[in-house]
Amino acid sequence: MSNTFNISRFCKYFGFDLKSRWKDQGLFLVIFAILPIIFHLIYLFFAALGYDGLNALFSGAPISRPPIGVRAGVFALATGIFLMVFPSRTYGFLTDNAQGSEWIELPASRLEKFTSMMLTCLVVIPAAFLFVYLLSDALVCLIDGKAGMSLFGAWRDFDPGFSDGMVQFGARGLWFLVASVLQTVSVFLLGALLFKKGKISKTILALFVISMTISAITASAVSMIDMERFAETIGRWAENHLSNIDFWFNFWSNLSLVVVVGGLGLWSWFKVKNLQH
Repeated sequence: MSNTFNISRFCKYFGFDLKSRWKDQGLFLVIFAILPIIFHLIYLFFAALGYDGLNALFSGAPISRPPIGVRAGVFALATGIFLMVFPSRTYGFLTDNAQGSEWIELPASRLEKFTSMMLTCLVVIPAAFLFVYLLSDALVCLIDGKAGMSLFGAWRDFDPGFSDGMVQFGARGLWFLVASVLQTVSVFLLGALLFKKGKISKTILALFVISMTISAITASAVSMIDMERFAETIGRWAENHLSNIDFWFNFWSNLSLVVVVGGLGLWSWFKVKNLQH
């Protein structure tokens, strides 16, 4: 089928794609998304054992709850692992001869399939995971009054971007989360399309090699630059643009995000477009 885009056909395929991905990976998503509940129960179990046995759970004893810092660390770790793993679990089958051939024969154009894949990976699945995870954490705090503030509540109070307006919002809080999600998923989705086996480990290895290469190039460039003059130039620029420094910081942050995600997405498109078995 040609690479034309028909909105009616795309909507039908997108619905089919979502149902297929939920059927295959729904349990995986739910397990990761309800980790706040699982972690809270495990923490209470071991805290009770260390206090006065399991009876302490029902005697009103002052058993400690996981601090907000620990819960935030678990959230960061769980989110990172989930974002690295789910792209290869969701669309890694495209490099398999049998399953990839079946996918090619589905009644939709490559462009429609690619658009569905990108929407599913970059928007639908991460949004569903984050929503259920934060909801699970809020339910824990609602049911257990001693659990403290929910992650979202603590983040809202801590992040000045929630109250300082849209000018500063782009460089704080939610923007960092969205940017991290988009970049991480884009990298590991490309890895799922590039490698037939060891998709996650090879992607991590490739990132390590690229980062080492960039570090070596940067170190060589720095050694050839007059750092004192460079620092003076940066200082003068910052002083001249002090009134709108937030704008420039947001501009370069958003530009780098568009370049990275756009470049990785374009590479993924060429892999999908030229996929053959």
